[in-house]
Amino acid sequence: MSSATTVSGPPKRIGSVDQLRGYAIFGMLLVNAKGLFLEPVKSTLEGSSARGIFEAFLYQISHHRATFTYADTIAPLFVFVVGMGMRLSWLRRSEGIGEWDSRKSLVKRYTLLVLIAFALYAGWLWDALMDIGLAGLLAVMLIDKRPRTRIVAAFVFVLAYQCIHMFTSYGVWSVEGKFSLADPKYVPLLVKLVPLSDELFKTSLNGGPLGPLSWVMMLLFGSYAYDVMRERNDRKLIVTCLGWGVGLCAVAYALHVEWPGVKAAWPFSARYMTAPFPLWSTGLCFFQLLAFHLICDKLHLRVPTFTSVGMNPLLIYIAQSLFLDVAESFAPERLSLIAGLFGFAIFWSVFAGAAYYMHRKRIYVKL
Repeated sequence: MSSATTVSGPPKRIGSVDQLRGYAIFGMLLVNAKGLFLEPVKSTLEGSSARGIFEAFLYQISHHRATFTYADTIAPLFVFVVGMGMRLSWLRRSEGIGEWDSRKSLVKRYTLLVLIAFALYAGWLWDALMDIGLAGLLAVMLIDKRPRTRIVAAFVFVLAYQCIHMFTSYGVWSVEGKFSLADPKYVPLLVKLVPLSDELFKTSLNGGPLGPLSWVMMLLFGSYAYDVMRERNDRKLIVTCLGWGVGLCAVAYALHVEWPGVKAAWPFSARYMTAPFPLWSTGLCFFQLLAFHLICDKLHLRVPTFTSVGMNPLLIYIAQSLFLDVAESFAPERLSLIAGLFGFAIFWSVFAGAAYYMHRKRIYVKL
């Protein structure tokens, strides 16, 4: 929103990135709206052969404590694309207004995002916009550095979070919701000294207040991916996406499994944000980027509505959050499969239509 205003005319864009961002928003709306349109379908499928398939679908678009599903791919992908946009913004602004003013602009942007998240997520602070805002603030001092520096920093952040999770009571709180199993009322002195600690430690969703140490990995790797894309070297992009995709997923799986006599299995869990999740998620982001590059930039195909939605992601995300906060109080207990799918199609069409209208009018709402 550039100081709470709208700006006309986008910079030169990469088609696959807008499509990828639009796909991430579609996934967010699908996951967020399942309680309104899809959960009520279960009761009408009782005894049907389709119930098992439908429940498997619902399982994949839901978050779980210890298993990784489709729903868990969406927020990391959006953070990854935010990193691409952050790097683009830095390169464009630093050439025009200088590094100091560019850095101040980024700090302002992500601080505003954190403040919006405080207003939007009352009662469960640690959701997508908050993690993006805080991860962005962590990345501000690194966004101008060489790719190798940003990559090393991404691993250092994740390692720091993993050590905190393993060796302090923060890990107990992240998993159990309390700092001590022996004494449920125990609160560490450092936590007591933190302003608004009751609100900040109300829920351990997405790693809690220290979770952005893990989320910033996806953002920094997204900034690196943009550097590769802007070189316009297809072979390098394909090798980079496949190499990092396979490598990060392999390391994540190695950390996920039990090491007999050394450690128990660590879950792929967005709730805890321990090392397997950011590594695995970032690897998948590279695979998804490669897929959209091949489909959009090489085959010149487009998924309808994704581009315009991808140009106004913040407005669409906030609008659907506010709508669902109200509408889910009126969710029906039963819906037919056709009614549920039709309802979601209408829901998506309304927001996609608004994005398309704004795109036609060349209105792009940004921070």
